[in-house]
Amino acid sequence: MKKFPITPIFIPANKLNYIEKAIKHQADGIIFDLEDAVPISEKETARKNLFNFLSNNSLKITSYIRINDLNDINGRSDLNLFKSLDCKIIIPKIETKEVLKNIPDNISTIPLIETPLAIKNLEGIASSSSIFGLMFGAADYSAAVGSDMSWEALLYARSKIIIECAINNLFSIDSPFMITSSQEELERECKLSKSIGFNSKAAINPSQINVIKNYFLPTDDEIMEAQEIIKEFNKSEKAVFSFNGKMIDKPIIRIMENRLKALDIK
Repeated sequence: MKKFPITPIFIPANKLNYIEKAIKHQADGIIFDLEDAVPISEKETARKNLFNFLSNNSLKITSYIRINDLNDINGRSDLNLFKSLDCKIIIPKIETKEVLKNIPDNISTIPLIETPLAIKNLEGIASSSSIFGLMFGAADYSAAVGSDMSWEALLYARSKIIIECAINNLFSIDSPFMITSSQEELERECKLSKSIGFNSKAAINPSQINVIKNYFLPTDDEIMEAQEIIKEFNKSEKAVFSFNGKMIDKPIIRIMENRLKALDIK
């Protein structure tokens, strides 16, 4: 699994002037949104403007494009236009692996998992060769099952995504936290999301970026600990040894390696 963005932020594709603000707030990824954030009357213009921008500019941070539903004319138009670029596409409303067979080979895709049927068929979706990650869409999923958006209500769906990502060596993006006025609740959800194995969490407001990073990126002490443990493991001839009172074996080494992977540290 390659290095992944920790805090990709959604930017409406009809408001490309927001890019500078996102970069200023140190987002390490951008999700250009052609779907929910763009009114129907502006979708064609937004599509063309985004294509022209990406064709003539090279961003220094990872960027994705969330296209429209492929069952809709706008989604098919999005895909037909952007398939000529070497870009990463987030596809909403993916519910079966068969849909992914129609995606051109040059396009790297992230299915947006946001319906009960997608959760039911997740094993097949996650094993598709064209994808490199999964993203959870909490709002649409909650609306589809009739639940609230509390952590407990959506834990089953999130857990399924984490399991399939682990099996298929995919990276995982958790749904954004929708209440931009509550930092305390955002912190709680970030802590829980990280604890069950998500690699990153999307943002919808620049004010969320540092909060997400604080929970998803290892601290300096955690980095040093991981490096020292891995170093000792490589030197040791034992399968199991003690380090500062902690038992260390191969599963713990994998945890330490994953900790460093977020920063692309070897």
